[in-house]
Amino acid sequence: MNTEYSINKIDFSKSIGKVLFVIFSSLLFFNCTKDPVGKGGSKTIALPERIIQDTSYGTDPKQKMDIFLPAGRTSATKLVIFIHSGGWESGSKSDAEYLQMFNLIKLKWPEAAVATINYRLTSNPTVHYSEIMADISSAVNFLVSNKSSFVISDAICMMGASAGAHLAMLYAYKYNKNNYVKCVADFFGPTKLSDWSWYNTYNIWIGKAVKDILIQLNGSAWNVPFYDSNSPFSVANGQSKPTIIFHGTLDAIVPLYQSQWLRGQLTTLGVANEYYEYFDGHGFNYTNSADAMDKSITFFKRHLQ
Repeated sequence: MNTEYSINKIDFSKSIGKVLFVIFSSLLFFNCTKDPVGKGGSKTIALPERIIQDTSYGTDPKQKMDIFLPAGRTSATKLVIFIHSGGWESGSKSDAEYLQMFNLIKLKWPEAAVATINYRLTSNPTVHYSEIMADISSAVNFLVSNKSSFVISDAICMMGASAGAHLAMLYAYKYNKNNYVKCVADFFGPTKLSDWSWYNTYNIWIGKAVKDILIQLNGSAWNVPFYDSNSPFSVANGQSKPTIIFHGTLDAIVPLYQSQWLRGQLTTLGVANEYYEYFDGHGFNYTNSADAMDKSITFFKRHLQ
């Protein structure tokens, strides 16, 4: 046996072992000291802003949403969901007035994530409140289920205008079974569908009788207990979510007094609320919208603590 060869072989093996050990140790050291993306610490790499348009939360073409994810977001980033109006029968997240609201939320609360959703509409005769509420529930569940990939929290504020405000309140008060939605902003939304004096009128601004819209939404003609079951005013209770309410004193579509009724109901129930009136119509000018958004975000932040 060649003793010198054996010794050299052993020495060579030891040298290779030492090199591999150093490499392995170095990799382990750097892996252990590098901070995960978005987790904080001295070497955090901030996540970039991301905008996702027309992402599907269901199989129907109407079941789509736009999502804004802010730069530097973390698993503690709050989420605002905005729901458009259109009398439950029309409208889109892409309409100019709702894009303005979407952009106002981003402008006024740049640290928050924002999602604005489309949903099935009652212009389809097979769609009623149950299908719409199922869509909103699916949208919420989609966002929560994907919170890790989006890098956001499941602490949600919900906001809507007109019919969208009705849907936001109805969801927050009645369908919010997992308690994801913590507070809600109501921009001139109808709150009591069993209001006969409103139901039984013809509105020249929308070009039809109010009852025709409400019958299609509810899937039923006049029925007080049933209409009440779909009314934020009637389903609210002492555990309902904090609500901030805005209404125009010149509103010719949704009566101002319905928001006044809701304010009184929430106050009586002991639910945290704020109420503001503007000298404006059904749909605010930019100045009033911006002011209402400031108030909404201050309210949201207070009730997310």
